Amino acid sequence: MRLLFILALCVLSFTSEAVVTRHDVSSESYAVQSFPGYMIDMPHEGHGVLIHEQWIVTVAHTIFYDYVGKQFPIDDNLYEIKSVHIHPEYSQPDKKLFEGDLAPLMKHFKERSDIALVKLNKPVTGKTPIKIYTGDKEKGKTITVYGKGAMGNGLTGEDLDTKPLRKMNKFQNVVEHSESNWLIFKFDKPEHALPLEGMHGSGDSGGASVIFEEGVPYLVGLSSWQFAEGDISSFKGGLYGTKVYQVRVSSYYNWINKALNGANIQ
Repeated sequence: MRLLFILALCVLSFTSEAVVTRHDVSSESYAVQSFPGYMIDMPHEGHGVLIHEQWIVTVAHTIFYDYVGKQFPIDDNLYEIKSVHIHPEYSQPDKKLFEGDLAPLMKHFKERSDIALVKLNKPVTGKTPIKIYTGDKEKGKTITVYGKGAMGNGLTGEDLDTKPLRKMNKFQNVVEHSESNWLIFKFDKPEHALPLEGMHGSGDSGGASVIFEEGVPYLVGLSSWQFAEGDISSFKGGLYGTKVYQVRVSSYYNWINKALNGANIQ
């Protein structure tokens, strides 16, 4: 059990996403008073996104065990998880990948499909689902990403001691590449950065990555993992120059629709 716990911590250090900010901008500039209604806190760690009144999309690595039948609150109401649909191309990394050179672990992350759907026993009330972006022109778009896990800045990296604060934040970045199942961006230094440039830290995988078209939000990505090189013992998350990967939701649109049995989510 202890070994499994240690492995879980290792995975989360790479894959759980939150908000790491510019060092020269006040952290209060990134704060939000309340999350958008489509953001859902998962039963333990991580977020999901409401894409239909009864369905949540999240990253598969936030599903820590069989959640079917588990109850959890959304606002003032209690909901039960009716079913969980993990993408068939998702897999957990072998414990050996958490030793030495990070290249095999990064290869594993890139080759898997880190996405899952959660169906609730009844429609969520008082919240409006977000529309899914179905195009293929994510490259070059400015995204807004939400999270409330560990905070930090690009000079010193993430500070895990801030994780229990659960402070709500958002940051922005620009999609540099869109390849297959992933959206990719980099945490740039201030001289090349957006005013609210940021990236992910520890504690909020599955957070929504959103673009706005004529004022309407569209879900384009889900916070998933950050790229690292070298020996795992020297890994430090949240530093300037880090390349970040998000699940490219548009590439899974057909799979999502099939799982929802034809429910209209456009």
